[in-house]
Amino acid sequence: MRYVPPISSEETPGFASLAALQGFTRGVRWPVMAIMILYAYLAFHTLSGSQGLMNWMNNEDEAIELESRLENIEEKRKGLEARVNALDAAHLDLDVLNALSREKLYYSHPKDITIWLDPER
Repeated sequence: MRYVPPISSEETPGFASLAALQGFTRGVRWPVMAIMILYAYLAFHTLSGSQGLMNWMNNEDEAIELESRLENIEEKRKGLEARVNALDAAHLDLDVLNALSREKLYYSHPKDITIWLDPER
């Protein structure tokens, strides 16, 4: 047990003397410092840790970018689904089938005019 100097009756009643407070704080200094260091550690990691506020703002920017990429991919998928549905046997579009077969097989009628474009341009 620590020694706490007695409070004299000459001092203001109801208030502890300065000497009594200094004696009390000598034993309390290291826990207060430990708590302050803990709070500083937690504050640092709140701001800049792997789950901190700075990383959270970067994640929001990345989420916006990924959502725009997702929209582009969904549009591309809808276009591909439309092409697949046009070639479905249940409701086959003959014009699409004709154009696709000519494109893939390099087939044309004798009266068709074929214009070859230079792929390097």
